[in-house]
Amino acid sequence: MPSNYLIDLPRGLVISRAWGVLTDEDLLGRAQFIAQDPRFRPDMRQLSDFRDITDLKISSATIRAMVSSSTFGAGARRAVIVGSDASYGMARMYQILQDTAPDSVDVFRDEKAALEWLGLTADAVEVLAALASVGPNPATG
Repeated sequence: MPSNYLIDLPRGLVISRAWGVLTDEDLLGRAQFIAQDPRFRPDMRQLSDFRDITDLKISSATIRAMVSSSTFGAGARRAVIVGSDASYGMARMYQILQDTAPDSVDVFRDEKAALEWLGLTADAVEVLAALASVGPNPATG
């Protein structure tokens, strides 16, 4: 799965994006990579964009592992934007399983609602520009 992320320290925000085929290994690896970033803090908000996922090759065991290994903590809000019904189902499974976790996850079909839920409406232009910058490069896919 091609993916990328950035950490916006002033906003306390992790912005991540994935595209193409989403696999177990890639999903777990990316989460671990973000958690090991020295700029990461457990109370950060996260905006994850999965609208460009073309195929899902992930198991329910991986979803459960993602829940149990999450490094986001109390007060963290995490918005997941999806485009397909399959991605929506995967994200909702994660949301339901992590219901007792200290962070809060919600799933959205559009970026405006996700930004509002994260409290980033006033910063929408800058956040959406950052989200676009971590996306696929049209020349390389």
